[in-house]
Amino acid sequence: MGRAKLTLVQILAAGCLLMVGVATGRSMGVEPLRSSATGVQQLNSVDSMQPSWQIIGKERDLCSKDTDNCATSKCCKTSGHRCYATNLTHGACKKYCEPSATVSCTPLSVQLTLEADAGRAARSLYCFAVYTANTGSPKPSHEKELLALQHAQKTSIFACNAFSVYSDVEVEIASGVTTKKVTDVNGDWHFAKRKETGAWVNTGMFVQVWKAIAAEKTYQSFDWVVKADPDAVFVPTRLVARIQYLPRTVAGVFLQNCRSVDYGFFGNLEVFSHQAFNILLANVDTCLSTLPWKVGIKEGKYGPMGEDLFAEICMSKNGVDKIEAFDITTDGACEGDRPYDQAKNKKWHADCSSTRTPAMHPFKKPADYKKCLDATMLLG
Repeated sequence: MGRAKLTLVQILAAGCLLMVGVATGRSMGVEPLRSSATGVQQLNSVDSMQPSWQIIGKERDLCSKDTDNCATSKCCKTSGHRCYATNLTHGACKKYCEPSATVSCTPLSVQLTLEADAGRAARSLYCFAVYTANTGSPKPSHEKELLALQHAQKTSIFACNAFSVYSDVEVEIASGVTTKKVTDVNGDWHFAKRKETGAWVNTGMFVQVWKAIAAEKTYQSFDWVVKADPDAVFVPTRLVARIQYLPRTVAGVFLQNCRSVDYGFFGNLEVFSHQAFNILLANVDTCLSTLPWKVGIKEGKYGPMGEDLFAEICMSKNGVDKIEAFDITTDGACEGDRPYDQAKNKKWHADCSSTRTPAMHPFKKPADYKKCLDATMLLG
C-alpha cells in the first residue's frame, strides 16, 4: 500500500493542524531515513541505543520567529502561529492573517508523508508515570498517594492498554503494582534545582526512564506512548477519542499542548506516536551529549531544560513532526489555557465540573485530585 501525501491545507480541513519544518540549519550527523514497501523500517536495536536509521535536516526548533521572513522555513517557532505568504518572496508568522489587495495570506506548507496505514484508527495506548522519591524540594510530595488513588479508581495510566510506573526507588504503589527503579548512571540527576520549586531538574532521570522503556519493549505493541504526570487528572478514553484519527507521518508526530509559546510540548500529558517515540529513543544519547540541556536555551535565561523541552527539541532536530492539539489538556502551567483575567496567576487550575479535556493539571493533593476527578467524570 502506497504512502499518502498530505498538505497543511488538507490537514486544516480535517480539523487539526500539523506544523512542519524544512531541511535547514545544522544537522546532527544523522543518516537519511530508509523506507520499505510496507512502511518505515523499524529500529533493530533500540535497547542498545544504536539506531538503524535516523532522520536528517528538519531542525524544527530553528523555525521562524514572528519577526522573521518564514518563506523559506514555512514554519513558526511560536505554537499556534503559522506562516502565511504576504507576497511572492515573503512570509510572516501570525496567529491570524487578514488578506488584502497586497497580502495574499496563503498558508505556506510542505508535503508530509503519512504512514502506510494512516487511515486506520490508532486507539491503543502505552502509558507511563514517574514517581520521584528524592525531589530535592522541601515541599512535601504526594505523587505516591496520587498514583495509589489512580490505581484504586482505575483511572489515569491505569486505564490504558498497558502501563508502567518508574521511580528512583523500588516501592509498592498498590497491590500488585511496584515501581520500576532506574539509577543515576551518568551522575546528572542532581546537578541543579529549579528556583521556583526547589526540585531537581528532571531530564537526567527521564533519560534513564526512556532507556528502561526501550529495553523492556512493551511500548512497541501500541499506537501511542503517553506520559502522564501523577498530579494530572487524566481520562484516557477522552484522549483516544481525540487522537485516534490524527495524521501519523513516517517521521512520527508528537502533540504540542500549550499555545502561544516557543516550545509547546508541556509535560503534564506528553503524547508521542509510536514512531516519534522510536526516534526519541534512537537519538537520546546524541541529544544528551550535543544539546545544551544543562545550561538551557536563550543563553540559559530560563535555566536548564526539563525533560519535556529536551524531548521536544531532540525530536524536532531529528525530523519528528508536531501536531498542535491544544485541547488535550487544561494546564495551569500554560498561560494560554488560563482565562484572560487569570493569565498571570500561576496557581490557577481548571474548574473540573465544566472541563472535558483529556487532562487537567495540576492537582497535587489527593483530596483536590479526587474532587476534580469525580467532578469531570460526571460530564462523561
